[in-house]
Amino acid sequence: MVDKNEQRVAFSSRLHQALDEAGVRTRGRGVDVHKHLKSMGVSKTTQAISKWLNGEALAEADSMAALCSWLGVRREWLEYGVPPKGAVGENNIYRLTLDDESNVSEVSLRFGKVPLISWVRAGSWCEAISNLENYDADSWISCPVPISANGYALKVKGDSMTNPGPGRSYPAGCIIFVDPEAEAKTGDRVIARLSRTNEATFKVLVEDAGRQFLRPINPQYPIIEISEETHICGKIVGSFIPE
Repeated sequence: MVDKNEQRVAFSSRLHQALDEAGVRTRGRGVDVHKHLKSMGVSKTTQAISKWLNGEALAEADSMAALCSWLGVRREWLEYGVPPKGAVGENNIYRLTLDDESNVSEVSLRFGKVPLISWVRAGSWCEAISNLENYDADSWISCPVPISANGYALKVKGDSMTNPGPGRSYPAGCIIFVDPEAEAKTGDRVIARLSRTNEATFKVLVEDAGRQFLRPINPQYPIIEISEETHICGKIVGSFIPE
């Protein structure tokens, strides 16, 4: 589940960053924001704006849109920390260099919204995919990589996929994008539902002597052998660490 307090604090930090880059003064900043929004037809109290700046509340939809238009940033970045920060072109396309989770090195991508769901929900997602238009997720976020219509996002918990040394790491709080329709091969990072629980787990799919296992990146955690009751729920196609 999304930690609402963390989300509000992170939003405040990004808002201050955008205001700094826009040259808005630090002292009396709330008053300046109030005046500018009012000039755009968005009327908010200085108390409400102070809560945004102090990490106590998120801006409402109309205010968020006005802030992004004024400061020249994408709403997905300001609200959720999804890169890139700057506004994209009118066709909503930008250039993105992908990591080894993709089979392409650089492509032009369109943004698509996916639901940020719970780990319990992820365990059954691929067996009973609901109508995404009506799905009541904590939030919908932009996926900056190609993903199927049934893709979703998860917020990493714990440190089993945190690399203590060099190499790719997925620390707690990292957002991962899961495609339940992508073929998972040996070496891929996947979401799986174990036979002993309905909750999903995030591991690397590996094979040894004809047997398949789920391996954590952190060597302090055990390797799990895949049984007939283990269900691979999706492949990780992208990730980002919110600011």
